[in-house]
Amino acid sequence: MIVDISRKPDVFRYARASAEVVVDRCNTAVAAHAARFAHRYLPFLHPLPLSVSASCKNGRLYVEGSTEWQTGVEMDVLFGVLVGAVSSGVETIKNIVVEVKTKGDGYATVDITQLEELPLVRNGDVVASAYGEMELKSLDLVKKPVDKGHPIYAAQTAAALNVKRLCELMGGPCPSIQSFKIDIDVRDILTAVATVKSRDVPPGPEALFAVGVAFLTIWDMVKKWEKDERGQYPYTKIRVVSLR
Repeated sequence: MIVDISRKPDVFRYARASAEVVVDRCNTAVAAHAARFAHRYLPFLHPLPLSVSASCKNGRLYVEGSTEWQTGVEMDVLFGVLVGAVSSGVETIKNIVVEVKTKGDGYATVDITQLEELPLVRNGDVVASAYGEMELKSLDLVKKPVDKGHPIYAAQTAAALNVKRLCELMGGPCPSIQSFKIDIDVRDILTAVATVKSRDVPPGPEALFAVGVAFLTIWDMVKKWEKDERGQYPYTKIRVVSLR
């Protein structure tokens, strides 16, 4: 199911997301590419004509996007941050947030600077596990169906479908996935653990990606309850996604 947006007007929309990453260089080309095609991976997003760019400075990866369309772009740039960080070779991503989003008046012109694409170096065993924590204001809603479906079930399905598809976004060797499992728990925070086993190529990036996709799917499903009166997300962030 995709929510009907046919009665919404086209208005200018802008968003910038970022995350803490510890790398020498960021894969900004893949980050921007992933934001443009996020609708193919996050189940409730719509395709939209997104102008997007990415940059890396002071230990953070930034992705920003703008469009004149019927839906917001914050989930698209969040997805770009996730994939850009994973494709940069990190083992830990911290504090994935939406820094700002606007609707209506033009906020910023996205400056498409020279983007850098780096080959991903895979290290580790053919079994990989990733752990993540996410803060939500609406934790109780995660445990039951909302208008888009059941957040946990949708997140598990999205993660399982996407764990084999990371190579579509970042290229390089694709692991032959033999098994995949993701557990999502809701207590004081939202947690997820994903375990991936392959036959050949170390699947650490896929494990990170699976946890991130699960969290972003849940975020998208409950986002209307996460926003404040200005439409921002002051209470919502992915604290950490890390290999174990």
